[in-house]
Amino acid sequence: MKKLARVFACAGLCALLCCALAACGSSSDASKNTDPNTVTTKASGKYATGTHHAVVKVEGFDPFTIELYADSAPVTVANFCNLAESGYYDGLKFYRIVEGFCLQGGTKGNSSAGNDATLPPIIGEFYENDVDNPLADDFKRGTVAMARTGIYNSAKTTFFITLASTENVELSLNGQYAAFGQIDDAGMQTVDAIVNAYLKYATGDMGAINNPKNMPTIEYISIED
Repeated sequence: MKKLARVFACAGLCALLCCALAACGSSSDASKNTDPNTVTTKASGKYATGTHHAVVKVEGFDPFTIELYADSAPVTVANFCNLAESGYYDGLKFYRIVEGFCLQGGTKGNSSAGNDATLPPIIGEFYENDVDNPLADDFKRGTVAMARTGIYNSAKTTFFITLASTENVELSLNGQYAAFGQIDDAGMQTVDAIVNAYLKYATGDMGAINNPKNMPTIEYISIED
């Protein structure tokens, strides 16, 4: 019964987190796309190990901190930190809010169609992609993870924050998306304030905010250590 519930949950919710509609639970070669010539599969540098902290400042709100766990998701953390340090996220938007599920953004174009052809995708660090990542096995409120398309190794810049600890969140996400960080209770109060202020604009397909003027703006993401 739990497996059946997961199938229905995935069918309805997996697509919410993708730059395009995602396949759920597929183990085909096409879904994995592990060609080392096109996908970043290894991490290097100071962000490839250990615990780090990213401060996210959204326009009009207090900053909040993401604790990043490179020992669990080294490629994802290194990619995120390098993008943040380069100023990539400055001025981008959160373009999707699904009440009780996720806040998503961080892509050029500020929509589910957004993509950056200049950047290589990174390996999906989660169980369904044959990568051991304990964080990705236990999604809960405040978990931060990468969005992707139906191809497991397609994440680039877009990330999401889970808004609740529920069965729907677990069935839809556990083992299927690259979790790489966690926001504490104090930080989630700020995230909740952002969601509450902008949820009224999330009237598009799958929680999309259609007008960029009505999207929360990321002033900056800074890496503290």
